[in-house]
Amino acid sequence: FLFTMYFHYLIFVSFTDKKSSHVIYAKDERNWTDAQNFCRKNHTDLISGPEKAECDGDAADINLFSNGFVYIGLFRDAWQWSDGSRSSFRFWNLNYDDEKNVSSCVMLNEEGRWNSEKCTETQHFVCHDDHVILINKSRTWEEALYYCRHHYHDLVTITNLEEQKWVQKKASKASTPYVWTGLRYTCTLGFWFWVSDEVVHYKNWASPEQVNECDMSGAMETGGEHKWVKKHDEEKFNFFCSTS
Repeated sequence: FLFTMYFHYLIFVSFTDKKSSHVIYAKDERNWTDAQNFCRKNHTDLISGPEKAECDGDAADINLFSNGFVYIGLFRDAWQWSDGSRSSFRFWNLNYDDEKNVSSCVMLNEEGRWNSEKCTETQHFVCHDDHVILINKSRTWEEALYYCRHHYHDLVTITNLEEQKWVQKKASKASTPYVWTGLRYTCTLGFWFWVSDEVVHYKNWASPEQVNECDMSGAMETGGEHKWVKKHDEEKFNFFCSTS
């Protein structure tokens, strides 16, 4: 739920480098969502978090350019997804009023919009299967490959940033410092490839230059930035299997 009040002037922050930032008071009148879109298109975002401290002493400027109220980047979003994902997308029915509604669970209506309902009410429901499974067993890369192909589909393939974020979220639950993926180096042809036959376009290596060596496969860091690293095939780590 986003507040739909209208405002006189909005605030957003635009970074020029890591050591300095600029606070800009815009003279447009927009609702919160439009203000956010404007800031993200033309600058960085509505001013948020630590950066807001830069304008905390600007009461005179705020009163000069507005009626004393300006939008910042904070909004109420108390609803949470069952799987822990952080999507802020909402599609409530047009008559929904979150401030007056006390129901705690959501269902789709016949138009595909959302209604809230008491969690104790019985309804039909929709499930989904996760396509990435973390196996908390320590195996060599080849053992992990055989395990995934026997029990699931294959070792996981990561082809874009969205998939990287989804997989690294699970990596934090591993019991080893690295987790095997389906990334493999071929000495014969001299390049990295995914065992699913996908070409390696998206890359997230810890080091820009990965020394090309035989008997090496790709693993993901369990912590930190979850970068990719090359590891010898005989090392034993947890691993990710894909189900499709």
